[in-house]
Amino acid sequence: MTFPDNERRDDIIYYLLNKAKHTEEVAQDISFYPDDFDDKVVKKADVQKHLQYVIENGYLNGRLADETAAGDDAPLAVCKNAQLTLEGSQVLRNKYFMV
Repeated sequence: MTFPDNERRDDIIYYLLNKAKHTEEVAQDISFYPDDFDDKVVKKADVQKHLQYVIENGYLNGRLADETAAGDDAPLAVCKNAQLTLEGSQVLRNKYFMV
């Protein structure tokens, strides 16, 4: 999956990878909520699209859950068996200066 430059949001990619970085070193399900994006305005469809992008580009192992619950307290996206890859760690370190 590729994004036209005007549609890809590096801030969303950063938050997705950073949350995965702060989980245990074993694969686990990660839910992404609006609060995970530090007051940024994000749409559910954008988060899901960017999550699929980081999975397809090898930054994150896992798969996007088919359906997520609806409602105000429902996650924007869920990654099943998520685990940050070496490539994902390098992107965080090189692009976002996070170790």
